[in-house]
Amino acid sequence: MRAVQEGVLAEMRRWGYRYVVTSTLESLDVLALGLGAEQLRRLFKLSDADGSLLAVVGERTIPVARLAAGQLRGAALPLRLCYSGPVLANAGGGFASRRESQQVGAELIGAAGPVADAEVIALAVRCLDAAGLRGYQVDAGHSGFFQGVLDGLRLGPEVKTEIRAALAGRDLVHLEEILAATPLRSAEHELLLRFPALRGGPEILDAAGALVRNRRSELALGELRRVLELLGAHGLGVPINIDLGAIRNFDYYTGVIFEGFGQELGRPLAQGGRYDGLLARFGRPAPATGFVVHLDRVGEVLAGSEDAPALPRLDAAVAWTAPGLPAALRLGSSLRLFGMRAVVDTQARSLAAARAWREVVAARHLLHCTGAGTVSWQPAGQRSRRLPPEQAVARLARGRGGDLPQEQPKGSPRSRQASRGIIP
Repeated sequence: MRAVQEGVLAEMRRWGYRYVVTSTLESLDVLALGLGAEQLRRLFKLSDADGSLLAVVGERTIPVARLAAGQLRGAALPLRLCYSGPVLANAGGGFASRRESQQVGAELIGAAGPVADAEVIALAVRCLDAAGLRGYQVDAGHSGFFQGVLDGLRLGPEVKTEIRAALAGRDLVHLEEILAATPLRSAEHELLLRFPALRGGPEILDAAGALVRNRRSELALGELRRVLELLGAHGLGVPINIDLGAIRNFDYYTGVIFEGFGQELGRPLAQGGRYDGLLARFGRPAPATGFVVHLDRVGEVLAGSEDAPALPRLDAAVAWTAPGLPAALRLGSSLRLFGMRAVVDTQARSLAAARAWREVVAARHLLHCTGAGTVSWQPAGQRSRRLPPEQAVARLARGRGGDLPQEQPKGSPRSRQASRGIIP
């Protein structure tokens, strides 16, 4: 999971997103600015020393929005921010693993329109690629399409909330029960029941356009069509499907929304969308869009795949006999300065014992120091040879290729270490 986290964050940085740290604890009143009653109920809450209520964050978009409107208020827009950390929510069921999860996210704040929406979706796709995922799918929708239909219904706000919740959970049985108790016409009734089926390729946009007669839904379909065109220009390797029946249970989404799914997992691996009204609640009105990658779910998919990534191996295991300890310590320092993973043993070992120890720590190379002048070097699966320590480091560094350090300026830590002979 750490490798996935670093790979995703590295991809975000390549797109110009800068890392920020947000609080894990927030005032419950702050979180209430962006969450509905059900999301607030699921948060873990505690009392501060002054008696005010705090909560552990269940998602990090709201803390990032507060940061952009507060500490970063003077920063020029648009802001491209990324972050990583745990979130907690009471999902029920009695299993701790369902309560805490790890997320990596990105937010594009201060940019409106399809170009920004397409950037965020394209970045999410590249992040799933960077995580090592294959065979996933991405579905895009628009919250305005459903909201346009909902606005035209002559129903009370409580009933509309129930309809939204039923569609968000794709619970058609409960939806039919709700609709049966309303005075809706049969055409409106049928349209709501057809929502979950409004998914497929770009042709769904034309089919959906024939079902609605309100300006808000029509504008939503036009925006989605433009986003699809721009995603084609991004040259993504996966098709973007349309899912107009995707209804989010977060109150702050206002535009294009999307989710990424794995083949064997029913829950989204990544999800996000536009939330243009959220920052105004913190005193800095600005359009915004973003997404999160669920690291736990990505790790679950990767662990079950045939080409699951191998755990990172050590580059070198450095063993020693008593006379070779000082040389072993210097050798370990030199290898690390060249960007290699190297572990130096904590007890003296013969060469035969060192070979067995190398297997235990799973290192590619074994270096056995018996004195200051030479070292026994044995790559995995090959015979050992004796050579000076500086030659061993040089050969391992050449094998690392792009990991070689660049020339350091005079006075830098590496430059000073090199002058003392730590780097051959």
